[in-house]
Amino acid sequence: MSIHDNIDKIAYAVSALGTIADHLVTRIGLLNPRIAEFNGFTILLRRHNLWLSFDIFVLMVSLGLPYLIYSRSNIKGRWAIVVFPLLFGIARLGATVHNIFVILFMT
Repeated sequence: MSIHDNIDKIAYAVSALGTIADHLVTRIGLLNPRIAEFNGFTILLRRHNLWLSFDIFVLMVSLGLPYLIYSRSNIKGRWAIVVFPLLFGIARLGATVHNIFVILFMT
């Protein structure tokens, strides 16, 4: 088994890990009164108590749509569809690392 054979599983794992880690670390950071959320969309979601629901929805879409396309298609280059969850997960992991540094330097 090579990475190419498991790229879909890797992409799904990175997407799930990134989304969950970013959400949890952000929640932990917001417990500190000196740390504020600067993403206006997240502020709006938090104000209406939809932040967790939205992240669950985003996780389902980032995993579900590529999975359906990847598993139901016989196109030769179908593996390219998993680039979306892979890049999305990497971006969320980047946000997680950023949030960790904010927490460390603001406490």
